[in-house]
Formats: sequence, structure tokens, C-alpha cells
Amino acid sequence: MKHYRVLLAALLVFLKLPVIAQDISFIALGDMHYDRLQDHDLKYVTSRPQDLRQIMDEYPQYTAFYLPEFLQLIKKQSAAIPNVKAVVQLGDLVEGVAGNAALARQMDRGVVDLLHDVNLPVPWVLTKGNHDVSNSPGQPEAWEEVIRPFIEGQVGKPIGHGMYTYSLSANTELFVLDQFFSIDRKVPETEMIAFLEKELSASKATYKFVLTHQPVIPVTQRCWHLLSGIRRPMQDTTLRERFLNMLAKNKVMVLCAHLHEYAVVSRKTASGNVVQVMINSVNRGPGAAVPRKESKEYRGEQWIDDDPKWEPSTAERRRKILAHEKKYITDFQIADLPGYAAISVLDNQHKVILNYYNGFAEQPYQSIDLSELQQTGRLNN
Repeated sequence: MKHYRVLLAALLVFLKLPVIAQDISFIALGDMHYDRLQDHDLKYVTSRPQDLRQIMDEYPQYTAFYLPEFLQLIKKQSAAIPNVKAVVQLGDLVEGVAGNAALARQMDRGVVDLLHDVNLPVPWVLTKGNHDVSNSPGQPEAWEEVIRPFIEGQVGKPIGHGMYTYSLSANTELFVLDQFFSIDRKVPETEMIAFLEKELSASKATYKFVLTHQPVIPVTQRCWHLLSGIRRPMQDTTLRERFLNMLAKNKVMVLCAHLHEYAVVSRKTASGNVVQVMINSVNRGPGAAVPRKESKEYRGEQWIDDDPKWEPSTAERRRKILAHEKKYITDFQIADLPGYAAISVLDNQHKVILNYYNGFAEQPYQSIDLSELQQTGRLNN
């Protein structure tokens, strides 16, 4: 009995010990759009002109010529960058739009085989994108049958329909969202809010990252961000403000993709600042990519005038959204610059550092102290 009391006392002492500081990193990739011509019913694809252009002119070529080499670089960097615990990919892993169920499964098996062949020393943590479950025959089912089991094997837990958490350390946790763009499951946005409210309140992590395909804060004229009301009508117009304040209150940093841009933005709320990093990993060429269309001006509603031919039917609604957002943006930069990011949690220094690598570069193009941006809303640059 005395022996058990000693063990119990030792356990209680252990439980009261502070969590040891843990410096960790993870690599983040944006859209990749894995694609092969043989994975499409081309007769079906001709019924979708925009997808047809991308499939015939872009993604299969990028996949064949650049993607395998890029993934080998990511493997190399996962060993070279200190304390890498995972490689996250922020949706649109595949191009989708296969056209039938058999080809959709074939496409997904192809990308899973490619990821297996990379043989990373750390797990893949994948986010669902709209192309992964695009509104074409068999695509959502293929994700469930092929991609989901792959993710579950990597993270070692069930992930439901793609909304799950993953801890990189005792102090760092990832919160992975479903996609809310395509209507593969017709899931209301309230499910996303409920998931985050539950998981964030239960989390003991100091450093929290939401992984989402669609951005939270709009950074272009398209307004393809969560809870915008553009693609999916919102019944509760207060939901977005509740969402943003929840992120700020819990000091969550957002990692997203979808718009094929590299962008960093800080937005103030009543509860603090929300920091969002957007990443694009669709490499259009070899070597270190050269930035195009760089800007530090958040133009807001002026973006509508810059591109008046894009969806004129929603122009006034988007103009109103962007004018509202512009009032709350405290720091912003954007560039057409594919590549990858390394996020380093320096727990001993209480910092989170973003290193962004352009294209196939092995040295950072830019380093940003995300903790400073989150705390002050501005960078000293």
C-alpha cells in the first residue's frame, strides 16, 4: 500500500510540472492540383470550359515536369529545417473534375501513390479543398474512399469527413477544417463554428493554427473566403464576426490557400488581431520563382474597379464586403509567388516565425515574425 502511495504522489507531482518548452517546425504547402490527362473523361471536361483550359494547358504539364522534383525538395527540407514534425497541404491536392467515379478514384490513387513514394520522415496532414471534392461525378466519394484512409494512416486517428485536430507537440496544435465552397456534403457553416468552439476550448496548446483551404480574410477581388455569403448564402449575418473574434480570442493563426497567391494579412477584431498566411504551391517552372504583381496595398473595393469584367453580377455585393474589410486591415502584402513555407514555433522565445521559400529555393525569400504581427497588427518593415 505504501508503494502505491509513493507512486501516486510522484504522479501528482509530475502532473503539476510546467510543460517543457518545445521548439518545433512544420512545412506548409498550398494548392498542388495533381493531374494527368488519362484521369479525365475529356467529353465531360468539355462541358466545363474553365476547367478544360486548365487541364489542357496547365496542371498535367506542371504535374509531369515539376511536382515530383518539388516533393523531393520538400523531403530534403523536412530533414534540413530543424525539428520538422509534419508537412501540411492546404487543399486542392488534386485537380478533380475527372468526370466519372472510376477516373476520380484513379486520380486519387495516383496522388496517394506519389505521396507514399516521397517517403517523408514525418506525416502528411492534408486539408480538403474544393477541387478534391469538386462537383463532378464520383469526386466526393473518391475522396472518402482513397484520400481519407491515407490521411488517417498518416495522423493515426479517424478524421471524420475531413474536420479534425492534430497535435505537433504538447504546445502546438493544428485545427483542420472541411471545405465550405463546393457542396459535396451540403454542410452548413455553423458546423465549422461548432467544431472550432469545442476544440479550441478543450485545447491546452499555446500555439494554435487553423488549416483551411478557403481563406478567412479576403485578399483579392473574388471574395472567395469563408462566410462571405457569395457562394453560399448565409442565414445568420453575425456568424462571420463571431468566427473572427473566436480566432482572435484564442490567438489562432490561419494558414490557407485557394487563390494561388502568397499573401500575409493582419485584421483587427474586438478580441485582437487575426493573422492569415496564404500559400500557393502550383509551380509553373523550375528553380527559384520570381515574384510577380507584388503589392502592400490592401485596395479593398478598388479591386472591383481593377477587374470589372469578373462576375459583374456580384460586383456590388463584393464591393460592400471589401470596403468593410479594408477598415480593419492593419498590415498586408501579396505576390504571385509559388513556393512553400516553413513555420517555426520557437517556444523558448515565445515566437512563431514564417519562412517563405520561392519556388524550388532552399533559402527563404522572406522571413516574418508572425507573433509580432499577431500582437501589434503591424510588422517593423
